[in-house]
Amino acid sequence: MVKNLNKIIFVDDDKIQHMINKKNMLRVKPDLELIFFADPFLALDWLESNSADLLLLDINMPEMSGWEFLELLAAKNIEINVNMLSSSMDPDDFQKSNEFTSVSGFLIKPLQLDVIERLLNP
Repeated sequence: MVKNLNKIIFVDDDKIQHMINKKNMLRVKPDLELIFFADPFLALDWLESNSADLLLLDINMPEMSGWEFLELLAAKNIEINVNMLSSSMDPDDFQKSNEFTSVSGFLIKPLQLDVIERLLNP
């Protein structure tokens, strides 16, 4: 876990998840800066010139998978702590997340309030 999370970027094509996560995260930590992207390409562009304390990355997106996103981050030498987001508990996804040094966690969607509290207050 990353201590002192102040800025979190979400990359997830599900805008309903954006609204739910924003509401719940700000309930736990009102001064948190949250940045949401439904388009992973726009998120990559943003990360090339900006930074955040944590990236919450959906695995299954239509434009590119979370795994492809991680490979592009590495190719662009963008270093950021990543937690993968998945709506399934596929053990293959969990195992694959261990192949990436930038991935420090694996979270199941929708994010529950107790998970958010542990994430924001380690």
